Amino acid sequence: MMNRRTFLHSTTVLPVALASFSSRALSQEKADKIALSTWSFHNYFPNTRYGKPEFELAEWNLEKVMEIAQSKIGISNFELSSAHLASLENDYLLSLKKLAKDKGYNYIHLSDNMKGVNLARADETKRAEDFKRFVELISVAEKLGIPSMRVNTGTPEKSDWDLATTIGQYKKLAALGKDKGVEIVIENHFGISADPVKVAKIIEEVGINISSCPDFGLFKSEPERTAGLPIMFKHARKVCSAKFHGFDEQGKPKDFDLENCYKVLKSSNYKGWVSLEYEGPKEPTEMLMKMKPLAQQWLA
Repeated sequence: MMNRRTFLHSTTVLPVALASFSSRALSQEKADKIALSTWSFHNYFPNTRYGKPEFELAEWNLEKVMEIAQSKIGISNFELSSAHLASLENDYLLSLKKLAKDKGYNYIHLSDNMKGVNLARADETKRAEDFKRFVELISVAEKLGIPSMRVNTGTPEKSDWDLATTIGQYKKLAALGKDKGVEIVIENHFGISADPVKVAKIIEEVGINISSCPDFGLFKSEPERTAGLPIMFKHARKVCSAKFHGFDEQGKPKDFDLENCYKVLKSSNYKGWVSLEYEGPKEPTEMLMKMKPLAQQWLA
């Protein structure tokens, strides 16, 4: 039998318990939305190798990267780099789609890493040619069932570049992407998009089927990161690039305040994918194995 005191206690405790459970569930949901950028393994691909790698080099393909990520790191969600696709032909893309179904892979985002492509070219004819390459890549995302794709703004070839031209390019890409189920994403990468304020302006002017991808590492200084990350997260829906540069001798993330980046992510109420991206000279598998539980901890 429930007496008055027991009843009052239960009506007080239950809402608190439910709120606590809801908060934990939300935190766990965030911790489960961890993906891995194949760019982390860029030094295993001859066409994306650079710098001075501090490990024994080998030549891998995309299938090998995903196998290692799933078996050793415990991640099956992938942000694919376009430079790591062996082909854009239909047969190859169908084989990747079948592989995802067979292995339980989830392709969450496609990042363009096309060399020599610049949507901010002064020459209209050349700019149109580069635009067509993005159109082709949107079709790749559609065939692979990938819901979003990064499109870099490019770097103006003239100091008085009219941003309205860039906005016009993105309006056309966003409309095309919407028809194909692919959201266009701008990262604070280089050129025009190195300025988060300009990224926000482009997104707000385009209005539909476009969002931002905040990259933790692509800032020149800590003050720029502090000012720029909240602006990027304001328009982020699909994916953020949780870039890190490895760890120092004390085992802490090096070069910038990585933990604070996760705090900004959480405070922004961001609900999309958190794509781990290692950018450094060491073998990436071990770095990512160390980063994953830290990211889960900070997200939860």
